[in-house]
Amino acid sequence: MSQEDGAIADVAYFLNTGQKPVLTFTVEEVDPMRLISGALQWAGSSTEPKSWIHICVFLGDSAGVPPIPNSAKQYDSQSLDRLPNDLEDITKHMIRLLSHYLAQEATDAREAVRSLAASTSDWPKGRGNTRLSYAAETMLTGEGLSLFSAEDAEDDEAGTILRPSRKVVPLDVVSGGVFFGGTLMRLVEVDEGRLLLSSEHRNYPFILRLDTEEHGDASTLDLWFDVDKSNIPQTLSFWALVEAVEASRVVSLFSPSGEVAEVTLP
Repeated sequence: MSQEDGAIADVAYFLNTGQKPVLTFTVEEVDPMRLISGALQWAGSSTEPKSWIHICVFLGDSAGVPPIPNSAKQYDSQSLDRLPNDLEDITKHMIRLLSHYLAQEATDAREAVRSLAASTSDWPKGRGNTRLSYAAETMLTGEGLSLFSAEDAEDDEAGTILRPSRKVVPLDVVSGGVFFGGTLMRLVEVDEGRLLLSSEHRNYPFILRLDTEEHGDASTLDLWFDVDKSNIPQTLSFWALVEAVEASRVVSLFSPSGEVAEVTLP
């Protein structure tokens, strides 16, 4: 049962009891819509996930199962055809993402999971924060920048007025196949044509910062993680985003009205 709202998962896999589950499952035999309903009740967000991945298992004809609605696109929902093999792949992915915290090398997945369970039993005590920075080039859209314009100023002939403020803009971060929603960004610095957008005012472990010129071009993308504020599903989500960024070399920022910026790593 979810401690946040009482939603129930039919099955849950934990690394440690008392912590949030890593994998959760909704199982349905008859009604595919009930399967989707159960999944949506469990779905959290990428900033506050109830589990790392929620898996829907329909025991009937999979052709009758509707797609997960767009309202849950921020949640990592898996469609699996070969459940035992797919679960093994997911477990290996989890091990790879949490390898930074393994207390000792492991020769197989079972041994690695046991080591991870021991290594994370007192999470987050004693773990160091992560500070990753990437040189990049950024393409900013005019409409995107206008979202950060001063709240007491409107566009005029001189263009959008940009200055540091407490105005918060919700952005979705997309890289490779990873969707990271609910990132609340602020324009925290404006200095001689350079802008610093940051989410570090929020009490979340995830910190995304984009230091760029007002008209784009040379930039620095920061992906930071404050482990002392985190749980295991959040840690997995962060390292999944890092893995996607380093593999795809492209990060897109979207507001509800469209793309704000595209960040490309050389």
